[in-house]
Amino acid sequence: MKYNFKSIINILLIIILPFVFILGCENEYPDSIYDPDAPIGETPEITSVSPPDSTLAGVGEITITGKNFSADKSRNAVFFNAKVAEINESSETQIIVKTPNLLSDSIGIRVAVQEAELFSNIMQYKLKPAAVAFGNLMEGSYVYGIAIDQQGNLFLSLEGNEIQKIAPDGSTGLFCATSFLKADNMKMGPNNTIFATFTGRIRKLVAIDANGVETTYASLPANPKDFDFDENGDIWVSIGNDVYIVKAEDQTNQKMLTFDNETYTIRVFEGHVYILTKGTDGADSKIYRAEILDETLGEPELVLDISAATWLNNSNVLCFTFSAAGTMVLGTEAEPDAIFLYNLSDGSNEVLYPGLVAPNIYAMSWDESSYLYVVRQYELDDGTRAVEIIRIDMAQDGAPYYGRR
Repeated sequence: MKYNFKSIINILLIIILPFVFILGCENEYPDSIYDPDAPIGETPEITSVSPPDSTLAGVGEITITGKNFSADKSRNAVFFNAKVAEINESSETQIIVKTPNLLSDSIGIRVAVQEAELFSNIMQYKLKPAAVAFGNLMEGSYVYGIAIDQQGNLFLSLEGNEIQKIAPDGSTGLFCATSFLKADNMKMGPNNTIFATFTGRIRKLVAIDANGVETTYASLPANPKDFDFDENGDIWVSIGNDVYIVKAEDQTNQKMLTFDNETYTIRVFEGHVYILTKGTDGADSKIYRAEILDETLGEPELVLDISAATWLNNSNVLCFTFSAAGTMVLGTEAEPDAIFLYNLSDGSNEVLYPGLVAPNIYAMSWDESSYLYVVRQYELDDGTRAVEIIRIDMAQDGAPYYGRR
């Protein structure tokens, strides 16, 4: 076959033009983001974790100390096993994170930094539950008084003339029968003796020894609401609008203070008696304190106007106690979070462990460590009663309790 010049030119154009087009389009692509000369970041390294060994899951905060972290917290990632933790602060040598809600005795903590090719070394850690249900009460039980001995045994007064005992391992059983239907309040006294008050025709403070034997400790002039021991062994009791003392030396009683409203929870802390008072239907609720002056009391001083405390969500305060550091712990009917912390020195306040403890908290008692036991009683949708005993790790000790000796 013969080709003329014009035909040869056309054939060459058909072959060459596509390559020209391809070559002309190559410069329209963006430059590659890969820089083979970019420096590789130093591998992060963990040298310590604080608090060491363990803390609370979901509510705790830990500080990771080491090197080669980023001061820009968005460029760090902290893993608890495969779970990524929320970073609160970071520097080149420290990262502060909120613990994830992950319960395990063996958690590997490691750090990744954006510029580094490798993860850090792994630190083994433990996350513990902040609040757990405790004991095994029968369905339909209703708890009134609560007391804890030095060994960590929990005693509960149930309606039906009985006191249940929950051992530290959670096993539950009958401790003893009682002459009274239910105790309004109970406290542990000297020599593992349970003290209890109750309302009714007979008004007295009873003592139940370690064998379950019940005796009358003191007769009272009216129905008591609550009581607490001071360091001298005297007992302070709230009765009607009054505060009484029951003397340790002879078990006689004497009226010491009178308030405009009824008295309820009473606690002894750092040489003062603290008293919760309420008007009708919980209105005009206040907490006062009065200094203990030998066997008398000084003038009452207002420490918390509950009705004016908007941070309590206009809720009814049902009980309170103290940490060793002086923080007041308030049990309430508030929703969704029922326990509040109040600092007496500066008036600051906060919810305890948001999302963990629901209403209604009727009683609370600290053991000899960091555990606070609370009684939560409520109604189910079908109208039946329900009760929970919740053990809360407060990450701090309770205030000295003078009855447990």
